[in-house]
Amino acid sequence: MGCGEFLVKYILFFANLFFALAGLALVGLGIAVQLQVSEIVDIVESANFQIAPITAIVLGSIVFLIAFFGCCGAIKENNCMLVTYSIFMLVLMLAKITLAVLIFVNLDSYVEEIPRWLNEAFNKDREVFHGIERTFKCCGPSGAVSYLNITLPESCCASTPCTVLNAYSGCSSVVEDFFQTFGVAIGALAMSVVAIELVAIVFALCLANHARNQSRRSRY
Repeated sequence: MGCGEFLVKYILFFANLFFALAGLALVGLGIAVQLQVSEIVDIVESANFQIAPITAIVLGSIVFLIAFFGCCGAIKENNCMLVTYSIFMLVLMLAKITLAVLIFVNLDSYVEEIPRWLNEAFNKDREVFHGIERTFKCCGPSGAVSYLNITLPESCCASTPCTVLNAYSGCSSVVEDFFQTFGVAIGALAMSVVAIELVAIVFALCLANHARNQSRRSRY
């Protein structure tokens, strides 16, 4: 094996190690968001909060498995494994581009709807809404003022007695910031992985071509 092939082989191996870690990161981000929004999903039926985190979990899991497959193909220099890996990576790359575009295009519109969804949830079931307050450490849709003259629930404060002075800020702003932060994080991570995947696909095809030529020469 020449120096060029040696470098391609191990660059591809370590790139796939990065993909495996990035896949786990996508899974972790997806699970973190899913756990946070579970309280909202229980009472806000019109909000499609689960689409992005579930998609991130699925894509992250698939990326991890295919990256493991790519590591084996690179080490063994198996033409069939490398070509199959390249095809799968191309499909995944397109899927992640779609995910990132959907997140960046639709994120603002979803965030703008959060105050309305939370107001509906607040008026629908106060007891369940307290679960959102405990999860996000917030108080009412707009803060303590949301409860008017009613005594504030313990979920509105970090300590008791719960008063206007020590109450958390409104849930609308807190949840909006949460979705902005994690939405951008998932989209940015997906696009970062796509950029490196493109290089990995080219390297995998080059290594596959080298393995195929080497196999042909061994026959003569």
